[in-house]
Amino acid sequence: MFLNRRVPELPTPAQALRGRETPEFDVPSRHTVLGNPLLGPYPEGLEVADFGLGCFWGAERTFWQTEGVWTTLVGYQGGYTPTRRTKRSARA
Repeated sequence: MFLNRRVPELPTPAQALRGRETPEFDVPSRHTVLGNPLLGPYPEGLEVADFGLGCFWGAERTFWQTEGVWTTLVGYQGGYTPTRRTKRSARA
């Protein structure tokens, strides 16, 4: 079963799905739990951190309970689509 393992490779821009010019859905202006803006503007002095997590929905809750976290936004990161979403946590 493991003898034919191959190293995964990202698709090239030519191989990737075309994507959309406009987002498929609207992002709410404020975080439901934290109440702060999801997409900014963020207060001066905060930094943005990107995290790669397996099941990001459950892991996001840990960030809500972490002191200094301003807001969180989950989704898939990277790729070539103009409307790609990223997971962002703004933290003091």
